[in-house]
Amino acid sequence: MGESIGKLRNSLYPLPEGKYLIGLSGGADSVAMLYLLLPEIRSGRIRAEAVHVNHGIRGEEADGDEAFARKLCAGEGVSFFSVKAELGGKTDEASARAARFTLLRDRMRETRSDGLILAHNADDQAETFLMRLMRGSGPDGLGCMRAVDETAGIRIYRPMLRLRRTEIRDALRCDGIGWREDSTNGDIRYFRNRIRQTLLPVMEDMCPGSTERICSAAGLITRDNELLNEQAEMLYRQSVKGKLLSADTLKTAPDALRGRVLRLWWKQNSGERKEHSLSERKTADLKALLDSEKGKVNLPGGFIAVRGRQFIHLTGGSFSVPSPAKVLGPETRFGEYLLRETPSEGTPGDGKTVQEVPAGFTDGCEIRTRRPGDRIRPFGNSGSRKLQDYLTDRKIDEPFRDRIPLLCRGSEVLLVCGVGAGGIPEWNKDRAVRLTWLGDMPWIE
Repeated sequence: MGESIGKLRNSLYPLPEGKYLIGLSGGADSVAMLYLLLPEIRSGRIRAEAVHVNHGIRGEEADGDEAFARKLCAGEGVSFFSVKAELGGKTDEASARAARFTLLRDRMRETRSDGLILAHNADDQAETFLMRLMRGSGPDGLGCMRAVDETAGIRIYRPMLRLRRTEIRDALRCDGIGWREDSTNGDIRYFRNRIRQTLLPVMEDMCPGSTERICSAAGLITRDNELLNEQAEMLYRQSVKGKLLSADTLKTAPDALRGRVLRLWWKQNSGERKEHSLSERKTADLKALLDSEKGKVNLPGGFIAVRGRQFIHLTGGSFSVPSPAKVLGPETRFGEYLLRETPSEGTPGDGKTVQEVPAGFTDGCEIRTRRPGDRIRPFGNSGSRKLQDYLTDRKIDEPFRDRIPLLCRGSEVLLVCGVGAGGIPEWNKDRAVRLTWLGDMPWIE
């Protein structure tokens, strides 16, 4: 390692001992990073493999980058691996970046590496901050890149985030170390390049040191954002259960936390598909739903948020309904629910989760969810009613109604899990058995 490159080592963020992949494009930053890490690689503190992704977009130039990176590693005794990316005819930066990350992630899993080391520098950080600022990002986006981060289960290290692009290149030149220059870096049709070539130089001219201060601002935002996210995660655990969000718990929380919890809720239930990301407008619509008594919000991917009495329900997508289950013994399972028959305990029960009935009453019955034409004779009433009207009168949120287990004989509903009883004979403790519903029943008041 040359003397000038060696002087940069004091500015690196430290790396824990372990096994790593090093992203090596052949550009100045990644070349400098490889040389900066050589002492730790040779001492054995870091076990590393350099990985080069050839996107093939620039033809012979891209092949030259790969050949350069391979020769560099061979000369320094560093393990090297290269892979070609398949972009399906796309040539945009976002597609190339997504393909590159996928290939690096796959290689990490194959090699069982502890982390991926990338050569982002302070100028990259400032450019990312300005790009996201102009696109309207909130604190999550403006925090930008971190020295240690985790994405899709992959730990990423960026030890060079404190180094400027100019000092990296100056050190390489002083030590006589070459690198490959991507010809597209000067193409101002790309948003990042326009910021790099035009905006940042103007900002530096107006206010020298702007780049460092932008990076400092990103760090401050990251620090504050991490604290808010920790608080949001605590509130999330208190207010969310699967696709149910407790409106009463969340509606009184500070606005900054409400938005975070709503985005967490969406992220956990939408599959994290990028094309279905939750926009600021949709987040605002969900906040308004919290403060309403009823309403719906259409969300990406065919999902709908529905305001109930206590909850906001995330509906849509796919969910499985268990097949009808015949009641044949002391325990009948229906999905995550259980109807248990035990000896009488001398009280009739509340009709919602516990009901005592005559022995043999459940013969010929089944447990299922509602169907068109279902009717119930509410306990204590002489006539029958449509099940739909019965559930409406009891203020059961619409999204619950297709999931509530029912004890039925034909189209007559005898017990509605967690809600009430239908046509049950008058209780007689001398010939009764006890029926108990077991399972999570969030529709119970």
